Amino acid sequence: MRNNLVNTTTDMKTITHFEEFDTSNPAGWEEYSERLVFFLEANSIREGPRRLAVLCSVCGPKTYSIIKSLTSPDPPRLRKHSMKNHFMPRPSEVYQRFLYHRRLQQPGEGVAAY
Repeated sequence: MRNNLVNTTTDMKTITHFEEFDTSNPAGWEEYSERLVFFLEANSIREGPRRLAVLCSVCGPKTYSIIKSLTSPDPPRLRKHSMKNHFMPRPSEVYQRFLYHRRLQQPGEGVAAY
């Protein structure tokens, strides 16, 4: 097992490792972001620019590429974008209405009953 602690002072330790986000499991973004918040708090990182820098350095190349494309043409530090909206978008209201109101003829159901 890898040692994830670095001694910064005699009585305080900093956690140095945080795994990258698995883009093949977009539903895992919410859990990943919650764990990232704990990681940032454990390392006393409270300022916005520094938090973004940590996210961009630990999230992995695929996730960083997504962040960069979502904030394009500006660099990520100049724009705010919710990664949750990208990985877990809200369902389309129009499509949800369509699903609710559609009626399909069941097997064996006559035209008159349909």
